[in-house]
Amino acid sequence: MKVLIGCLVYGDRPLDIIYRNLENAGYPFEVMFINKEGIANALNEAILKYENYDAIGFLANDIEEPQDWLLKKVNALQTYHQAGIVASSFSQIYAVESDFIISNYLISKQVIEAIGMFNYEYHPYGAIDLEYCQRTWIAGFKTYYVVDCIAKHIGSHATGDEYGYNKEQMVMKYWSKYINEVEEYKSKNKDIKIWKDK
Repeated sequence: MKVLIGCLVYGDRPLDIIYRNLENAGYPFEVMFINKEGIANALNEAILKYENYDAIGFLANDIEEPQDWLLKKVNALQTYHQAGIVASSFSQIYAVESDFIISNYLISKQVIEAIGMFNYEYHPYGAIDLEYCQRTWIAGFKTYYVVDCIAKHIGSHATGDEYGYNKEQMVMKYWSKYINEVEEYKSKNKDIKIWKDK
């Protein structure tokens, strides 16, 4: 499986966590560093390269991955039933299948072909990961936390303003949009595939 890892780097935050994670991947990969405003826009920079890879993965500069994290995620993507996206968890888990996963994703090429990009309309932040999971499930794939792949989040995931905006406020701003769009996807009134030429 050929994998591209998109490393999300924002502003002048240190990259030591990302470099450690790359060293501990345990599986070969190609890498790109992305510093772009808006979480979805940054994620989509790597998504645009999907045709050359079997899977696209992401590393945030505030999540410490365990040893051999990429090897574990590749194995999960290849062996978990109908897996479309897999991710590390932030705590020990026993039921790996989950409708909503967060953390550093590894996304199969098949999912990207089916649903496209992250929703860039949630700018600069919102329920981007939840919305992507919903479209993944509607497309017939499943999302999983990987067994024995526990990451550590440094700082606050859904709160704080370290990126120059308040995360909670951004989520609330777009929450009704998220709820309405998911209903439209499920009722087939809106295409689950999002694509925007850059």
